[in-house]
Amino acid sequence: MGKQLYTIYEKARLPGKAIPIYKKNKDNFVGKTKVINNLVLVRWPNGRPCHLINMWLTHICAITNATETSKTYAAQISSFVRYCYRNQVSITEFTEHNFVAMKEFLVQETIVTPSGVRLARNNNQTIQIQKRTLDFLHWITDNHPEVSMFKLVGVKDTGANITVEVKFSKRSGRSYLYHPEIVSPVPYNDDKVPIDEETIQKLQKEIIRKHDVEHLPARSKLKSIKDIDLFTATNIYLYERRMCLIRTMKLMGLRPEELHELPLELNNNITRTKQITAPTRKRGDPSLVRRFKIDFPSARRFNQYLEARQEYIDFLRSKGIYCLQPNNFFIGENGKALKKSSITKEFDRLCEGAGLTSSRVCLSMFRHRFVTREINIRLEARFAKNPHLKNGCTPELRDSVCLEVAELTGHADPDSLYSYFYAEYKAITSISSYSEKLRIRDELESAKEDLVNLEHQSRLRKIDLTSELQLIRTRINEMHSKLFGFE
Repeated sequence: MGKQLYTIYEKARLPGKAIPIYKKNKDNFVGKTKVINNLVLVRWPNGRPCHLINMWLTHICAITNATETSKTYAAQISSFVRYCYRNQVSITEFTEHNFVAMKEFLVQETIVTPSGVRLARNNNQTIQIQKRTLDFLHWITDNHPEVSMFKLVGVKDTGANITVEVKFSKRSGRSYLYHPEIVSPVPYNDDKVPIDEETIQKLQKEIIRKHDVEHLPARSKLKSIKDIDLFTATNIYLYERRMCLIRTMKLMGLRPEELHELPLELNNNITRTKQITAPTRKRGDPSLVRRFKIDFPSARRFNQYLEARQEYIDFLRSKGIYCLQPNNFFIGENGKALKKSSITKEFDRLCEGAGLTSSRVCLSMFRHRFVTREINIRLEARFAKNPHLKNGCTPELRDSVCLEVAELTGHADPDSLYSYFYAEYKAITSISSYSEKLRIRDELESAKEDLVNLEHQSRLRKIDLTSELQLIRTRINEMHSKLFGFE
C-alpha cells in the first residue's frame, strides 16, 4: 500500500486577499493572511505536491476545522493518488474506464502481514475511497472547470467523463453521488461492540508491566543510561497517564480527538466539582462543552493523576525542560507535544503487548460501552416511574432516551443511537435481573482494578501482601463466577 502520502499541519498561515492601503491610491496594497487549523496536504509518491487535491483539502479543512475529517479524506484520496501515479493517469483526464479499473485494483490489492497475505481492504473501505474520488472530481468540475476539456463528473447527458446520479440519504436527507460501479457493502464485524472488562484488565496489566522497570526488556532500559532520574520520572508519569486514559474512556467514551483536547483549566479540581468537562469535536468551532458527573472514588483516581502530572512538570522544570502543552490535561513524554495520533498508537501498542492482536480492539469500543450503560441507566429510571413502558417500545421513549444520551456523547443526530437503544431495551425487558447484574458487575470490576493497583504498589514498595491480596482476588472471582459464570 506504500508509505503515507499526507501530512497534517496543526496551524497553517496561507495568503489571503489583498486590500488597498488607501482608498484614493489603489496601487498600494497590503496582504491579508488566513489561518487554517489542521491543514492536511497530500503529495505524489515521488514527493511532489499534488496541487489539485491540496486545493480541495484546503477547502475541506477551512469549512470543517476538524482534524479527523480532513485526515480521513486525505487517507481515502491517497489510494486514488497512488492509482493515478502507478498507471500514469492524469487527474484532469480521469474517465469512466479509469474509475472501473481503479475499483478492480482496490478490490484485489493484497498486503503481506506477519500472519500471511490478505486483502488490503474490505468493500466498505473501497466504497469510501470511491465516494471520496467522486466528491473530489466533482469539486474540481464545479470550482475549476478550466483544468479539463470536459466535465470530470456530471449527471447523464452533460458530456461528463464519469456519469453519476444524485441521490439523497434517507437518514440525513443529504445528497450524495452514486455510480453503479461502487462496490456492494459488507456487514461490519463486531460493529458497535462494547469493550468487556476482561479486555480492560488485560490492558491495565500491560500498563503495569511497562511500569515495572525490573522486568522491562534491555532496549527499553537504554533510555535510563543517559539520565536515570529523567527515565524514572517519565516512567512514573506514563504509568499514571495510561491508567487515567483507560479510566477516562470508561467513564466518558470520548473520541480520541476529544481525549487529546481535554482542557486542564476546566478539570483541575475534580474532587470538588465531581465532574469532568470535555469538548465536542465534529460539531463545529468553537466546540460544544459536555459535563460528566462522577462519583468520589473516580474523582480521587483522577486527582491522583493530576498530582502525578504536576510532579512531573515540576521535575522537568528542575531539569530545564518545559512542557509544550501546559494547558492540556494529558501531556507528552519529556514535555514534548502530545498528538492525537500518539494516543491511538500507544493504545495499539498496549493491545499488542497484552496479546489482543487476534481480536478487534479499538478505542471506539469504550465509546460503545459508555453509550450502552447510559441508555441502560435512563431506561431503568423510566421503568421505575412507569412500569408499563416495559410492555412495548414506543418512538417517544426511544427518542427521549436517545436525545439525552446524545447530549453526553456529542452525536449531532440522536438517530445514530437507535441501534444501541433497541439492543438495550430488549436485554432489560427479556432478563428481569439484567440491570442489577450490570451494576454488580461494574462494582466487582472496579474492585478488581483497585486490587491490580494494590498488587503493583506492593511490589514497587517491596511489601509482601501476596497472601492477603490473593484471598481477596479469590473471593471476587468466586462472586463473579457465581453471578456471570453462565454467560
